[in-house]
Amino acid sequence: MSKLLIVESPTKARTIGRMLGKEYAIMASMGHIRDLPEREFGIDIAHGFAPQYVDTARSKAVVRDLRAAAKKADEIYLAPDPDREGEAIAWHLEEVLDKSTKAPFYRVSFHEITRGAIERALQEKGEINRNLVDAQQARRVLDRIVGYQVSPLLWSRVEKGSSAGRVQSVALRLVVERERAIGAFTPEEYWVFSAVFQTESGEKFSARLFKIDAKEFRIGSGEDAAKLLEAVLHGDVPQVSSVTVSERRRFAPAPFTTSTLQQAANVSLHYSATNTMRYAQQLYEGMDIGEGGAVGLITYMRTDSVTIAREAQIAAAAFIRENYGEAFAPQKFNYYKNKAAAQEAHEAIRPTDVRRTPEAMAPYLDPMQLKLYSLIWRRFVASQMTPAVQNLTTVDVGIAGADARNYTFRATATVPVFPGFSKVYEEVSKRKDETREAEVLGKLRETQPLTIHDVEKEQKFTEPPPRYSEAALIKELEENGIGRPSTYATILRTIQDRKYVSREQGKLVPTELGFSVCDFLVEKLPALFDIGFTARMEQQLDEVEEGKVGWTDMMADFYAQFVPWLEAAKNSDLPPADEAEALLSLFDHVTFEAAQKVGKRTYDDGKFCRSLREKFDADGKITARQYQALISLAAKYASQLEAGLNALPEKLRSAEEAAVVLRAEREEKRDRAEAACASAEYPALFAAFDKVNFEPVTKRGRFSYDDRKFFDSLRKQALSGRALSEKQLGALRKMAQKYHGELTDPALVDRLLGTGAAEAPAAGEGAAAGEAAAAPVASPETERLLEGLKAVTQWAEPVKRGRFTYDDKAFYESLAKQYAAGRRFSEKQQAALAKMAAKYGVK
Repeated sequence: MSKLLIVESPTKARTIGRMLGKEYAIMASMGHIRDLPEREFGIDIAHGFAPQYVDTARSKAVVRDLRAAAKKADEIYLAPDPDREGEAIAWHLEEVLDKSTKAPFYRVSFHEITRGAIERALQEKGEINRNLVDAQQARRVLDRIVGYQVSPLLWSRVEKGSSAGRVQSVALRLVVERERAIGAFTPEEYWVFSAVFQTESGEKFSARLFKIDAKEFRIGSGEDAAKLLEAVLHGDVPQVSSVTVSERRRFAPAPFTTSTLQQAANVSLHYSATNTMRYAQQLYEGMDIGEGGAVGLITYMRTDSVTIAREAQIAAAAFIRENYGEAFAPQKFNYYKNKAAAQEAHEAIRPTDVRRTPEAMAPYLDPMQLKLYSLIWRRFVASQMTPAVQNLTTVDVGIAGADARNYTFRATATVPVFPGFSKVYEEVSKRKDETREAEVLGKLRETQPLTIHDVEKEQKFTEPPPRYSEAALIKELEENGIGRPSTYATILRTIQDRKYVSREQGKLVPTELGFSVCDFLVEKLPALFDIGFTARMEQQLDEVEEGKVGWTDMMADFYAQFVPWLEAAKNSDLPPADEAEALLSLFDHVTFEAAQKVGKRTYDDGKFCRSLREKFDADGKITARQYQALISLAAKYASQLEAGLNALPEKLRSAEEAAVVLRAEREEKRDRAEAACASAEYPALFAAFDKVNFEPVTKRGRFSYDDRKFFDSLRKQALSGRALSEKQLGALRKMAQKYHGELTDPALVDRLLGTGAAEAPAAGEGAAAGEAAAAPVASPETERLLEGLKAVTQWAEPVKRGRFTYDDKAFYESLAKQYAAGRRFSEKQQAALAKMAAKYGVK
């Protein structure tokens, strides 16, 4: 009998292929064979949110081979991973292959890739769990609706290419809000006190001030700290108030879930969540360890369960007794409580064979794989061991102070009595062995007098909440019910790949783009990206998986809320209808210029205005961008609109007038540059760049940027008699500004291109012959701001965004140098200076 078993990856297929007989053909689906289209919405909302699946980019050849194999098979076993995603892949496989074969389909699931687990799975073959499929489908559709319908808002309002994600945006919100909390934090002063006491026999121990008059205390100033110290030093003789020795039992942590593995690997191994899952996948799918082929070393790594299979507990107990002794194996197996939403049928992450110790696996694994395997192995073995036992000695010392208050100092020491699980696994913050201190404390007796050998006070300040590490953010997401084990790594990778968050010294820091995206989403769609709402959606997905709720019913409830939220966000910055009407009415009798074709685009002012009028008449709305475009057109046709401009409301008229002024300035610069190009000074303009040391070629993505080559092409075109376009002239202006300090005749370039500072008249123009032009008048406001910034000692770190690096210190120094040379600032420079001064508290 011919049998076809389909898994997800080629590695898993090879591993399983060595374990099954020749009657099995093992093939890989290479992940999903169908998915939603990449460049289309792909959801038929009107017909029950039906997904419109298409073949994935690489699946056509795979599906062809699978169909050919299915035709020959007598039985087909679908064995993708045992989770929602794997169940969906199995369902897609059956849907696609069903017409190619008459063979029955069976769903098989195994949580580890070992011969025994696979044989059991084949014996317990079943059917596809449609509830799991529906839950995966609901999540996919939900995320597609949010991503496709919210992201265009970000493109138009924040930055092109930015995107929103139902869960990733909430994760970003957590990082941004933590950063804001850090920025808003005001440190508060407090003081701590410690004393070194000495016994009559000369033994010393240290203690910290614990309570004053049996109450918690806070000393908030140096003056109060000095008074307290004086009261203690001049108080009665210190004496021991109490000595207690208690036994403390520390229980082993539970075996790893996906979340706790990612957290532990981040803290102890400094692995990102993505790398942790990559190495775990390799360990799960199979490694060649010299046993005649590859074998899976750990159980399935996407799980939220801490359940351990009975046979694994029995094997662990035998291993512990044999290698560590009877005292390290508990009389009854250790069990750990799952969270309410955890899937009991799944197991925690553990080694498939406890006898494969990290030392035994070292020759077969690379260092990164070995470290993760060792972490998983030690955590599992420890979870099946007895508790660690410690003795905790606590001593309180009382002093009746000179100020009539009673001061209690406390000293503690912990001494291991029995290592228990810590023989195998200890957290990163390993507890200190305080045997010597405990010996001293253990000899003390109540009422025993002591002397003060030394007393110290130390000033401290409260600290802001720490930035999230990947481990801390995963923990926060899990505690808030956001995301699921299979999504944490993707969430963290996405917000970093999108440049919303950067990782600095292991901590997550939001970028300016991240702040902008988060602020926009929270302001415009507060309910959608609310932490509580996102958690409730995860609960509803769990209910779909449990069969309590139909996925289309869940989607309908969500969409009924989502549509009004989205519509409100889209309309949030629409110009008032009366202003839009007034502005549109200006163009009712304008004679528009003929349409112009520029490259592949055709610009037709009349057609644009008519289309806006039709749209406005239909729904009473135009967008903010369309509104701004109309203002620019008003500037263009100002000569025909003069009377209409005067009739506009004051607010709108000022915007129109500003546009007119701006357009006039641009046209003046263009005309001046074009005149320069036609004059005898044209060669001199390019000659002024002869000493410029152009930056070397830089490559960004698919493009290379070569300032020297670009400049030479402009010069060749201009000196050959062909006029530069307005866009080329704009590029030349930017280049002149970029290399302004290296120009041989910057004044000439500024005059011809309209760059640099505002021009003063040349000698002989507007002044007596031989008389120099008047120096620019110094601005008291500019001078005050520059003087204030001069005192700044700690500048913000330079920030790189796209092709540009923003460096406050370098910008200030360039402005100061320009001002010292007697050049005035442009309005843009003055505004930037004022903004930077406010940033550094210059008032």
